[in-house]
Amino acid sequence: MLRPSGFLLPLLLSLLISLPFPSSPLPLVLSIDGGTESIRACVFDASTGKPVGSPCATPYNTSFPRPGWATQSPTDWYECMKASVSGALMSASAAVQDDAKGHVEAVCVDTTCCSVCFLDEGFRPVEDCMLWMDSRSSEECDEIMERAKGDPALEVNSGGEGPVSAEWMLPKCMWFKKNLPGAWARVRRVCEYQDYVNFRL
Repeated sequence: MLRPSGFLLPLLLSLLISLPFPSSPLPLVLSIDGGTESIRACVFDASTGKPVGSPCATPYNTSFPRPGWATQSPTDWYECMKASVSGALMSASAAVQDDAKGHVEAVCVDTTCCSVCFLDEGFRPVEDCMLWMDSRSSEECDEIMERAKGDPALEVNSGGEGPVSAEWMLPKCMWFKKNLPGAWARVRRVCEYQDYVNFRL
């Protein structure tokens, strides 16, 4: 299980303390959305669901080292998340009326799924993340179907008839272990994008 590192909370607190929100309370929700091309943040009025200020998006790089491969740096996600959160909070501060005071009551996070991170003992990425669109593990998908045919765990997908998708965590892990044994020996935790972001919060 990933434990919260608390790296982002001091940033949020320092930003909130320094924002020039004036007097009566306005409950706010900070929303963070990690996508394929960027990570975005926006502040919403918790009582109405309407945005407060403008959203802020910070793009990050995707690498395509070989055909069918697609990777990103989890460290980039974190740095870009900090930039987007800062921008969204500052925009919300400017948008709040002079007689109101804003307070972030909750933070919600969503990301793309099946983007797999391999972390070492210190929760540091061993290699760049294999994105959901990375299809290098197609052979491992066939292997799963051959070795696990009839396993109840496969019933969720086409009644167990497959196919297994190269998007998923298990074939990606199998490819990583088979092709990068030195890196795999350093891996202590495997998680997805949303897990990594929640950990860094």
